Amino acid sequence: MSMRTNSGRLLGRQRKNKEEIEKMDWTKIREFFDSLTLQKILPAVLILVIGFLVVKLLLKLFDRALQRSKLEKTMFTFVKTVMRLLLYVILLLVAASALGIDVTSLVAVLSVVSLAISLAVQNALANVVGCFTLLATHPFRVGDFVQVGNDSGTVEEISMSYTKIVSPDGRRIYIPNSDAATARICNYSVIGKRRIDLYFDAAYSDPIDKVKEALLQAARHPKIIDEEELLVAVDSYQGSSVRYLLRAWVTSNDYYEVKLAITEAVKRSFDDAGITIPYPQMDVHVSK
Repeated sequence: MSMRTNSGRLLGRQRKNKEEIEKMDWTKIREFFDSLTLQKILPAVLILVIGFLVVKLLLKLFDRALQRSKLEKTMFTFVKTVMRLLLYVILLLVAASALGIDVTSLVAVLSVVSLAISLAVQNALANVVGCFTLLATHPFRVGDFVQVGNDSGTVEEISMSYTKIVSPDGRRIYIPNSDAATARICNYSVIGKRRIDLYFDAAYSDPIDKVKEALLQAARHPKIIDEEELLVAVDSYQGSSVRYLLRAWVTSNDYYEVKLAITEAVKRSFDDAGITIPYPQMDVHVSK
């Protein structure tokens, strides 16, 4: 019986305290609005009007400074957005202070809210940090042909969350910036040219000079950068064939076109020269 009485008293006290808190909050709100006079409102309005004009002027100056810099488009947009948000928050805090609002408590509330939001969107923030890393270190730019981890293609866009690349077979791949910033990146476009390495097998009975001449004939493509860097040499000796290396330099955009064209031309050149591309074979000697 006594336990029920105590629990009832506790619930009654809690309800009473809640009612008192709600009453105090409404009382403070009423006191705040009752204390508003023209002498308080007018300076706050002037601060807002003049502040908006100053913010617009500062944003224009900041925009011109960013345009002169070498920032990427994504970085440019993000920095501009952050600067606009920061200036407007400062302006609202100054206007609130002119109205007699306790700004310190408001800043504390904003800090707590920002902390809660940052914890809730932790993965998204990791992608934003990855975006900053990519834009600051410049491992690749829009239009470069790259390999990021196991994915390769042309960089289409570097957004705040994803790096978009288009593969040679027409697939658009979205790579999280947090993964792209920590992955092994190979940029095939940064130098402006790529080397083609092709390997072909010929029979042991075919003379080496004859095979090399046939490969040189097949490799004479108009889009090869420098014929002096064209290399044909014996690479290794296989079980049933001699392996030759053909090496040529082309621009990054012409890589696949020239590679496929030379590969096709080698078969025709071998056929014209009577060179055999051997099948894997094994010689068996039977002794009586």
